[in-house]
Amino acid sequence: MPDQTQDILTTGEAAALCGVSRSTLRRAVAQGQLIAWHTPGKHLRFTRGACIDFAQALGRVDLVGRSYQENSAPIRSDAQASIV
Repeated sequence: MPDQTQDILTTGEAAALCGVSRSTLRRAVAQGQLIAWHTPGKHLRFTRGACIDFAQALGRVDLVGRSYQENSAPIRSDAQASIV
């Protein structure tokens, strides 16, 4: 459990901060790539620092704070853009 000075995030908040889906976060916890803990109600909680470290490990630092939906939009090449 973190000390009281760190921000505590829900799964949704942590996923948005990391730029990944909630299921990706749960999988990372299960594989030991990200540290989290369960509340008495069995909800996962994360520290902001752990999430930023996880995003850096993924090479997704540029996506920190952007939502998962923003990241999943297809990227069009210049050739495709000129067709539209």
